[in-house]
Amino acid sequence: MILGRFWLVFLIINFITFIIGLEIFILQSHNEFATYVYGQTSVTNSSKQVDKSTNASFNAEGTINTISFSQDTSNNSNTLVKDINTNFSSNYLLGGKWRIDVLNDNVTYFKSNFTMISTDGNNIHFHTIVYKPVTSQPINLDTQNKLGILFKNENNNTSGFNCKVDVYTNGVLEWQDVPIIVSLINEKVIMIDIKDKKTAEHFLKNPIYGLINSVDLIHQ
Repeated sequence: MILGRFWLVFLIINFITFIIGLEIFILQSHNEFATYVYGQTSVTNSSKQVDKSTNASFNAEGTINTISFSQDTSNNSNTLVKDINTNFSSNYLLGGKWRIDVLNDNVTYFKSNFTMISTDGNNIHFHTIVYKPVTSQPINLDTQNKLGILFKNENNNTSGFNCKVDVYTNGVLEWQDVPIIVSLINEKVIMIDIKDKKTAEHFLKNPIYGLINSVDLIHQ
């Protein structure tokens, strides 16, 4: 009788131990799976990305994936500068890559290479956008207006920066000191907003969109 009770207690203890071990295994597997899923896009510490910290330091990469729709020129009284690479009555596909490096909220590097081609397969050409760091700027500007300084908006989980870039077409410098705004939206989407007349409205007044494929935080 005593032996039977002993084995019953022994079995209960082993069963409880098994359940605890199984729960630990499941939790660890879930965490590893989550890490693996983020690993597909190399996103680490997703809850503490870009706009959730101060003095953010990170490297981010991704792709350009967008369609630029033609503008309506029927009521436009201003004559557009003729662009040999763009037919303003066509829609365009843009595809390529980009990279951003940020150190303590200072943008140290930004570059994008992408192909631009009309949806009918014509007018193919290639662009490179290169960030130009600013050596000095007025002290009284707020963060959002300072060039090359990361600003954050926690309300909509967006961060971004203003800067000036040089734009190359087919390897040749075509437009210099073009002001743009780069936004990182919800840790998933990048938007490059180029509205300046300096590009002769080459990008049809539309922002360039892409995907954020990786964000690697730099811990100092």
